[in-house]
Amino acid sequence: MTIKAHRRILLGVVPMALAVGTVAGCNDSAPSVQAPASTAATAASTADQPTDSGTDNGVPTVAPSDTAGSSDTGVPTVSAAPTSSSGDPSQVCTTDDSFGTPAAPGPSTKKAKWGSPLDVTQKYEGTVTMTPAKPVAKKGDPNDIFGPDEGQVYLLVKVTVKYKSGNNSVFGGTDFTLRDTKNNVCDYNSIADIVPQREKFSVVTIGETKEKTYSGTLVYEVPAGQDYTKYTFLYLPGLADNSEAPVAWTN
Repeated sequence: MTIKAHRRILLGVVPMALAVGTVAGCNDSAPSVQAPASTAATAASTADQPTDSGTDNGVPTVAPSDTAGSSDTGVPTVSAAPTSSSGDPSQVCTTDDSFGTPAAPGPSTKKAKWGSPLDVTQKYEGTVTMTPAKPVAKKGDPNDIFGPDEGQVYLLVKVTVKYKSGNNSVFGGTDFTLRDTKNNVCDYNSIADIVPQREKFSVVTIGETKEKTYSGTLVYEVPAGQDYTKYTFLYLPGLADNSEAPVAWTN
């Protein structure tokens, strides 16, 4: 069981207990209120009406799908990428982590293959060159309660950041997002012991007066037995105006 499962259990028990107590108290003292007949009739009439799937100009509205077309480099371009995902963890990436904004590819995202460098210029900061190595899968310790769920493995992505020009820039592990081939967000595990702490991608400042080059490894939990080079790895600056990633890598 991963830490995300523990969070769901702990965060679910307290609100449920409070809700039960509140309802019980209301039932003892609050009289029931019957809606006016005209209101109930109006609601029933409205419920019987068919919904309109078109806009005012007659063009039907299409809900965003889970998948979208691919660019020339294979990176899916989406207009409304999911920020969390659920399903069978042995088949697709899953996460319920609401911390931060997951990056999504967009029309202006620069794309490259795994292992290829891309320049990134941050707002109010400097320009760096980023290079993520090809992802490496490793099995976790079955006795580790914070390890991957059944049917999952760890996926390690080593990222190298080199200073190029401008002001100092700050980076952290949560600035990166990994999406599977169905565009689901993969769970980022910052406390996994599969990688020594000193080798993990930590918060770092890159610049003329700071470190010029930094390398660190990010750890994700993914379904076992897949072609991880087809996953999409994205970077989103902390001061970004939206979720569109400036850079992305995939095969």
